[in-house]
Amino acid sequence: MQLKSSLLETSNTNAFISWEANKSMCNFTGITCNSDGFVTEIKLSYQNLTGVLPLDSICHLQSLEKLSFQSNYLHCPIMDHLSNCVNLQCLDLSNNNFTGCSVPADMSSLSQLQYLYLNECGFSGTFPWKSLQNMTGLVHLSLGDNLFNPFSFPKEVLKLTNLTWLNLSNCSIQGTIPAEIGNLKELINLELYLNNLIGDIPVEIGNLLNLSWLDLSDNSFTGKLPAGLRNLTKLEMFDASRNYLEGDLFELRFLNNLVSLKLSDNKLSGHVPAELGEFKKLETLSVRRNSFTGPLPQKLGSWAEFYTIDVSKNFFTGPIPPDMCKQGTMRYLLMLQNNLTGEIPASYANCSTLRFFKVNDNSLSGIVPAGIWGLPNVYTIDIALNYIEGPIASDIKNAKSLAQLFAANNRLSGELPAEISEATLEQ
Repeated sequence: MQLKSSLLETSNTNAFISWEANKSMCNFTGITCNSDGFVTEIKLSYQNLTGVLPLDSICHLQSLEKLSFQSNYLHCPIMDHLSNCVNLQCLDLSNNNFTGCSVPADMSSLSQLQYLYLNECGFSGTFPWKSLQNMTGLVHLSLGDNLFNPFSFPKEVLKLTNLTWLNLSNCSIQGTIPAEIGNLKELINLELYLNNLIGDIPVEIGNLLNLSWLDLSDNSFTGKLPAGLRNLTKLEMFDASRNYLEGDLFELRFLNNLVSLKLSDNKLSGHVPAELGEFKKLETLSVRRNSFTGPLPQKLGSWAEFYTIDVSKNFFTGPIPPDMCKQGTMRYLLMLQNNLTGEIPASYANCSTLRFFKVNDNSLSGIVPAGIWGLPNVYTIDIALNYIEGPIASDIKNAKSLAQLFAANNRLSGELPAEISEATLEQ
């Protein structure tokens, strides 16, 4: 009831309607009790709660194992009484508004913690890494999107060998990733994006055989993709965009469970391996702004519900793979500023889901398949700076979402169809 009175004063919420003193607390919304009638869980996420969390009251509950206030508007201070919640197994304060305050300096008494979520809180100052030494059972650690003082990769984290989920994205890490990252063999999800990490991606990443999600984007990594990467055969999402990586994609040939591969804005080169054309689950491929050469695998994107290809601003040659909309799900076909040749495949005339079709600044020839002009959901068509011939077809009357059409510097002929006036943006 102290928790209710404390937060109800400052919040516009319906969370406490069932919290009445003459009723059993075990029937309150968000409260779970054990068989002895003691409170074990308080779950009040997404309840529009504002104010200071009264941990002085909450941590009197000696059987409390789970405390979840995710996605509210709680603010500073976080009371030091948190250290009295000694039986907590899960603490989730993520996505709140603790701007201007630090994480409590000593959480070492929370030795039972398995799940700690403090991401997107606006914390600043120094995180109490030494407190993690007592939390040897941690399975999930999520501290991303906070304004901590710059720090090197914490050695305490590298000893948490039960971790399956580690999110240290956008929280001011600098320096290199230590080789000991390879000790975290249970990791399924590793997010380190938007930091100031430098040096090579350590070869020991290849020891993390359970990895499904690896996001290293928006750092300053250099060197080649590490030799051990080929071992990560469970990997489904790999993003190393916006770094300074070089070399080829040889190590990725074996990662045939990839759903999303993003390597844009690096210094990578060589051919896209033919094996990528056989990846049965691939839905997104983005390698924009690199120095890749050679042809694209012709079966690319033909197996799964392919959504996006962005190979813009490279040196690719050869034809456009014909079957990337085979499953009828493609939204983005972005292949501008390459050396692609041949005709635009007729198959894309039936790609009704397509939103952006940008193949400008290549060496494409032939006639645009008539149906492409009239795709119902296409917002942008850009075929400029090619050797494309023939007319703009009257099918353009069906392009009810078309906002941008660029066709300059080609060999188009015939009359501009009157039906272009029917390509009106429908709201």
